[in-house]
Amino acid sequence: MQTAAAAMEWAAGNRVAFDHGKTEAVLFWRKKRKGMETSAKVKVGDKEIPFNKEATRWLGVWLDSQLTLKEHHATRLKSGTNAMTRLRQLTGKIGLSLMNCRRIMTACVQSVAMFGAELWWKGGNVRGTTGCADVLQLLVNQQARVTTGAFRTSNLGALSMESGLRPASNQLENRQRRFGARLLSLPQGSAAQDVVRAQTTIGKRLSTALECRWLATEETVLLEGPESFNAELIQEERKEAKKETEN
Repeated sequence: MQTAAAAMEWAAGNRVAFDHGKTEAVLFWRKKRKGMETSAKVKVGDKEIPFNKEATRWLGVWLDSQLTLKEHHATRLKSGTNAMTRLRQLTGKIGLSLMNCRRIMTACVQSVAMFGAELWWKGGNVRGTTGCADVLQLLVNQQARVTTGAFRTSNLGALSMESGLRPASNQLENRQRRFGARLLSLPQGSAAQDVVRAQTTIGKRLSTALECRWLATEETVLLEGPESFNAELIQEERKEAKKETEN
């Protein structure tokens, strides 16, 4: 309430008006409690803010009351499937090359379907994400068929190698690794670096992803080596670049 009052005061001083029709309130709790949304009331100024019983979108991420992110995963998967359906018609008419089809699928479908996966992915056999990689893998298989023009009965291993599309589980782990590497590459003293080193669930998850090593078979399927991330080297290069600029 104090934050809302401060925001209203700032808006009044800067001639800014908030759209109350787009303002929502959401409660977060560990265990589901029926009736809590109807009993609680939030009032900002002279307007009463309604509670959203479903997931609330914030910065592209759908947040549910228990922060399971299941709604976010389902929404992004649906958006990725719709994007692939549109691209299926595009690639079929124009007849793009295999490499260009792969790039389009990676940029327009996988980036949409896996947006925010760093938040909900915990591993293949961990409670809460069991089966999520399999659902995404079905989408990757469909992309591979569209990219190569192969039949539905084609061998999935050969299809993956010909299309050059990474398996869903590898992509999810790689996103975790890249996310942890980005946090570690921030300037020294940044509070975001403590997330990776913390003994929390997400901290342990990121540490495990950073220690992951690709197998030879995975590198063969990828058709390219995984990108290497060295947080210390990145920071040293930034310091050297800064010194050269100052000199």
